[in-house]
Amino acid sequence: MPPLSDRLSDLQSALRDVSLGGDAGGLAAAIIGDGFAPEQRLNVHRNNTTILLSDALGGTYSVVKKLVGEEFFDAVARLYVRAQPPRSPCLFEYGEGFGDFLATMPSVAELPYLPDVAKLEWAWNTAFHAADAPALSAVALTGVAPDICGDLVFTPHPSVQLVRSPYPIKEIWDINQCNADPDAMVDLDEGGQALAVLRPKATVEMVELSPAGFVLAERLVAGDRLEGAFAAAQTVMPNFDPAATLAVLLGVGAFCSFTLKS
Repeated sequence: MPPLSDRLSDLQSALRDVSLGGDAGGLAAAIIGDGFAPEQRLNVHRNNTTILLSDALGGTYSVVKKLVGEEFFDAVARLYVRAQPPRSPCLFEYGEGFGDFLATMPSVAELPYLPDVAKLEWAWNTAFHAADAPALSAVALTGVAPDICGDLVFTPHPSVQLVRSPYPIKEIWDINQCNADPDAMVDLDEGGQALAVLRPKATVEMVELSPAGFVLAERLVAGDRLEGAFAAAQTVMPNFDPAATLAVLLGVGAFCSFTLKS
């Protein structure tokens, strides 16, 4: 007979698989029915688990749920739960790949912006739950000589997320909030949006950036020197001036600190 710990581990793994939609047949022999068939008991557990995780997804992706309707969302959420089970006990950490999952579904092809709206909601969720940290003030840079500003390397605030889309995803997000104008409309042809999503203090903020500004922010968050980030942004807009975007990012608290690396 194998050690009890191994047997328990096997049972736990089997129960996890069944709870996420796997076949209950192999585990039924280990379940005490007590008036119910073992498969019935396992089905109850499976349904409860699926409902719990689907509700967690619905809380994170409330705009997506509003856009597609509760019935459709719940059906998609069940598929997602079985395809991508949680890897953490924290429910707010569940659902990172939901936007990419939506992009694979033919049934949402008529809503091409939906995966990007989901990615924006995940960015909001991530920023909201990120660790607190003091934000870097622009005043801290006053002692940096102009001729070495290109050597600046910034440490991003833990909450900073960057999202861009060919669709106006922030406008879609805005009109689907509970306090929004019920008659508001979004013109999908008005163009895409590039956003920095962050929570330097108590409230999550969404800051719209230009295409070149987004590239600058993306490279700075990745740890590039300001000179290299500026060069990357210039490939998008040759006459791009980084000063305005950098001022915006510093103003909203997108960074925690800086160093100089030649």
